[in-house]
Amino acid sequence: MTNRIATCAFLASLMPAVVLGQSSSAPANQRLSLATAVTMAVENNRQLQTARLEIEKAEADIAVARTRRLPVFQTEAMASQLLTPVDFSFPQAAFGEYPGIGPIPGIDTTVSVPRQPTYYLFAQVSQPISQLFRIGLGIQSATTTREIERERARAQELSIVNSVKRLYFAILQTESALAAINETVALYRELDRTLQVRVAQKVALRSDALDVQFRLAQEELSRTTQQNALWSQKEQLNQLLGRDLRTEFEVEDVATISVLEIDVDAERSRALENRPDVREARLKVQQAELDRRLTKADRIPEVSLAVSYTSNFNIDVLPANLALVGIRLKWEPFDWGRRGQELAAKDRTLQQARLAVREVEDRTVLEINSRFRTLAEKRALLKVAQMAQSTARERLRVRTNQYELQAALLPDVLQSRSELASADDRYQQALLAFWTAKADYDLAVGEEGRK
Repeated sequence: MTNRIATCAFLASLMPAVVLGQSSSAPANQRLSLATAVTMAVENNRQLQTARLEIEKAEADIAVARTRRLPVFQTEAMASQLLTPVDFSFPQAAFGEYPGIGPIPGIDTTVSVPRQPTYYLFAQVSQPISQLFRIGLGIQSATTTREIERERARAQELSIVNSVKRLYFAILQTESALAAINETVALYRELDRTLQVRVAQKVALRSDALDVQFRLAQEELSRTTQQNALWSQKEQLNQLLGRDLRTEFEVEDVATISVLEIDVDAERSRALENRPDVREARLKVQQAELDRRLTKADRIPEVSLAVSYTSNFNIDVLPANLALVGIRLKWEPFDWGRRGQELAAKDRTLQQARLAVREVEDRTVLEINSRFRTLAEKRALLKVAQMAQSTARERLRVRTNQYELQAALLPDVLQSRSELASADDRYQQALLAFWTAKADYDLAVGEEGRK
């Protein structure tokens, strides 16, 4: 009777995988691959959309800067009412005396402007000439700002992609841990059933049964904790993908690669050319140089070609219409050393930008080297976990054969099965830790998010 119960318990221990397979075949959720998740994040993430809007704003600033090359139209109109009459007095011969004509005016003359509405209209078209040089520098500066925003958006994209990968791997790790916990829960449940029978038969101690029930409760608590963590991770991933947090999905397994496939020297050189923060630092040097040239260009006089037109209404003593064309000059010859101080400040800013480039380049090399070493360590750890998995699988095979020959007890077989589940989980954890390290390495190298 005892052997029959033990045999049934052993067969029942093989059922959890089948039960889990049936439960997972209930309403199927969306299968989400890592590549699909990355693509969705790049297209729909709200932080990336905000960064792209900054690029569009920079494009608009460039368009505004380019319009400053065109003629400037100014119009001014004024309507007024005199509160008191205005008298213009012209003494005799105010405009001179002429032979045959006499003095103009011949006598003292007073011209009165009555209290009536008066109107004034002024229009001018001004074409910048000497300012075109500064305007061109301003356009270049605005273009550099746009390129900086593009690099910031690309850096944001790489960061989002890295976050997606890490969350994706974290979900796989949590699911692997859940699977191992389910195996352990199944083990303790079978041990609990077996001990309940043996306690009833008075061939086992009650304390042993209580200890198994305590361990079972602990594992069920761990399963609840891991399940809650899995739901939180999926919600966070949905948020990164820019979709409803309640969207249900299932992730897919990932494979491994060899560290030997990575040419770290070539990727280090490529990162120094293409990494967003390095490119941004170099663009800031260009921007500082342009800013210095703009400050220096302030010494150039502003020369413009201007055409103006003036109309006066109800003011009899002034011309009704007046049109002018000419050159307008604006210059500040003395600035009390202001421009020199401003230029010195721009020189220091340029020096800071150049130092920042060297700092970013060194930090990039250090980060890539560190990430590569971590990646190599995770690859070695993965190899160890793989060997431990193979060892645990072989032990289970031996224990199963011994049990069939009645050379081992059922608890030993179940324990070996639990050890295999733990080894499988450790291998999966090592595999996903390797992929997480690979994602961090890709971020350090500055690879494109869609790769």
